[in-house]
Amino acid sequence: MRDVTRIVGAESSVTVLKGISLVITQGEFTAIEGPSGAGKSSLLNIVGALDAPTSGDYAIDGQQTRSAADRELSRIRSGTFAFVFQSFHLMDRRPAVDNVELGLLYRGVKAHERRTRALEAMAALGIERLAHVRSGNLSGGERQRVALARALACKAPVVIADEPTGNLDSENAQVVVRALRELHESGTTIVLVTHSPEIAAVASRRIGIADGRVVRESHHVDTAEAGSTRVSSSQIPGASSRLRLTDLLRDSVANISSRGGKTAGLVAAVALAVSLTVGSLGVAGSAGSQVSARFDEHANRDVTVEWPSTGLDDQSAEMRSGLRDRLAGVAGVDSASIIENHGQTSVQTGSSREVRLVTGFTGTRESASSARLKVTWAPGVSKKLARGQLLMGSTFARQLELAPPSLSPVVLIEGEPFQVIGLVTQSPRLPELLAGVLLSTEDSGVLNAPERTRALILTRSGAAQQVARQAPLVVDPFDPTSLTVSAPVDPRTLRSEVEADVSTTLLGLTGLALLAAIAGLANAMVLSVTERRQELGLRRAIGARRLHVSAMILCESAYIGLIGGCAGLALGLGGVLAVTISQRWIPVFDPLLAPLAILGGIGVGAFAGVVAAWRASRIQPSEALRL
Repeated sequence: MRDVTRIVGAESSVTVLKGISLVITQGEFTAIEGPSGAGKSSLLNIVGALDAPTSGDYAIDGQQTRSAADRELSRIRSGTFAFVFQSFHLMDRRPAVDNVELGLLYRGVKAHERRTRALEAMAALGIERLAHVRSGNLSGGERQRVALARALACKAPVVIADEPTGNLDSENAQVVVRALRELHESGTTIVLVTHSPEIAAVASRRIGIADGRVVRESHHVDTAEAGSTRVSSSQIPGASSRLRLTDLLRDSVANISSRGGKTAGLVAAVALAVSLTVGSLGVAGSAGSQVSARFDEHANRDVTVEWPSTGLDDQSAEMRSGLRDRLAGVAGVDSASIIENHGQTSVQTGSSREVRLVTGFTGTRESASSARLKVTWAPGVSKKLARGQLLMGSTFARQLELAPPSLSPVVLIEGEPFQVIGLVTQSPRLPELLAGVLLSTEDSGVLNAPERTRALILTRSGAAQQVARQAPLVVDPFDPTSLTVSAPVDPRTLRSEVEADVSTTLLGLTGLALLAAIAGLANAMVLSVTERRQELGLRRAIGARRLHVSAMILCESAYIGLIGGCAGLALGLGGVLAVTISQRWIPVFDPLLAPLAILGGIGVGAFAGVVAAWRASRIQPSEALRL
């Protein structure tokens, strides 16, 4: 280190290191002393390659660090340094042995070898019994020994210890000092920051710092140091700053497993979005199938041919029945009837009752089926109109206070008696009939001359357009264009439009749910990164590259998405079944939705983790750890 200066702060800059020149040789035990604010932590950040000097040069084994890229600095830290902190910096929710393995994780050491070396290091410090205890449940002395075991396991040439006894009682402090001395005697270079003269006294070299400058330095030859074996980076297992894919995946699983409560909340958010997606698509498919069935059953089967009763009205009942038969014989026709509107007709229930004027209709015998009338029939009748019988609209019947059809009520139509054999409760094709009466064509002479005639045709599924073209030729082959024909649009087009509307509405709601899930998960992951700032800083300090920490966050998000996707798939299927069963629909579920739901969950998780991963990659270890 030569003439190193460090300036911090953007607006009001402060020079925390002022022209420090220092050489630490391999195998030394160096203690750095000084009051708070003297610049010890800033110096240690630069020594450990956690920070770069503003000016001056700092080289490690001849390699300059000031101009080195972040990836190269990660490699240097991984291959040269181990850190012991005053605040321990352990992953509190993970077992102690996982913390000890961490340095080896970022050197690509295989899992079995990592575990063996970690347990050996813990045994050397007498804490092997704590291997599978959560770090957050350990005492201060035990936590510091776990941190020492982490440094011991990776066999780094240099151990940097920042106030390692600052939070310990005297007994545990002596344990830590003894462990550092044993490390030094094995050939490890120790750089120690301390406020305690007693702790500093064990070092072979003591450097005093005040106001960002070296103010004193003393050195004495340690017999252990003079004859010790030097540890070099070539003795460290594995390769510097390397992470295996399998280890990345295992580490990510362990991280989310250790945060059960928070993970469950994030999984629930993804599961909700995926279940809404699966449910919406499933319900849309089932509803579309139901819409198709309803169109086939009702609206797209109706064809009406209408004309004024002027040139075609001088027909007998037999001729009208013949016309009905010809229409019924057209290919694609299920049933047909001829209904005539005779205008105002007088109705009364007895000689003492007042006369009511309503619209009177006559129709062929099969009118009820082709007009799709819903009728409450009198018991024992043939359900086809005959001479002297009529159907009465339920609205008009209530106005007359008519007796039910089962009592065979009789009314007078233009003074002639007629038996009411049924009440029309629904009349979708002839709604005015609900307030009128329908007689047989055979009784048309009782009523006024017809004003308008309709041929009501009920076709087979998909035949409406064809029948609509042929029916006018049957009714009036000489002038078919004079007739008014009403037919539904092509059922395939209308069906597609309705199904598209249903799907669009449901998918719109699903899209909002997905966006809400992504936003919520992204926010939670960013907050998680902020909460885990020190852990991520530690990972960076011991050799993790930016790519490693961002990949870890993305994997955690993807795992959460995977679990949420599976849970959401199950919930969505349950929702589809619940809706279809309650509506008595046939459930329709595309098998492709299953893998798409799971992949969608992973996608939601990964996409939501992008911002958090970027934030994690920007963490500077010197700021996160506050050496």
